[in-house]
Amino acid sequence: MRADSTTPAASTEAIVFDLGGVFIEWNPRNLYRKLIPSEAVMEHFLETICTPTWHLQLDAGVSFTTAAEPLMAKHRPLRSLIQAYNDRFDEMWGAPSSALVQMLAEIQLSGVPTYAATNWPGEYWKLALDTFPFLRSFDGALVSGLIGVTKPSPAFYQTLTTTFSLTPARTLFIDDRLDNVYAASKAGYRTHQFLDNLDLRTFLLENGLSINQGDVDADDRPRW
Repeated sequence: MRADSTTPAASTEAIVFDLGGVFIEWNPRNLYRKLIPSEAVMEHFLETICTPTWHLQLDAGVSFTTAAEPLMAKHRPLRSLIQAYNDRFDEMWGAPSSALVQMLAEIQLSGVPTYAATNWPGEYWKLALDTFPFLRSFDGALVSGLIGVTKPSPAFYQTLTTTFSLTPARTLFIDDRLDNVYAASKAGYRTHQFLDNLDLRTFLLENGLSINQGDVDADDRPRW
């Protein structure tokens, strides 16, 4: 199921991009496969200890030290594995999509302002900027861990609008998650659910964005 909404291309005054799952793969398995030889044991660790729900605290601005303290106390033999979540956080990232980074550059060259809106732990944002220089090319970035609010909370989109003085009806919001896309639509944004690079390029061209019409792989990111 898709969640797209469009208006005439001339009304596109800005484009907002999600980062994780769009430009950059983020998956703790990229790290923990190095640390836990058994796939089953690794999955159990990620399903019962450093879980997606636990990680949401980091996205919401809770420090790793605070979030990890109860885990460390409860699972003392696993303290080093838990600590690796912080110390080797960058090893959870996959290579960025080179095709999508190129597409972003083409959009920026066309003169359309671009922004990032991401659920991302604030304490690792500078590390992300240093690791992925293209992130500095955005006209601005709203990072959940730095503002203490995550998508799909309505407050996130309200902050996005006011921080960058956006007009939602003239701004395209792109995200891979349906719940985030629906929330953006409710906030008045035009929306597109990201599936892959080729789909996005086709969508942008159909809506009059000035980007190269050359061939591009659907997705050039490594997958787990």
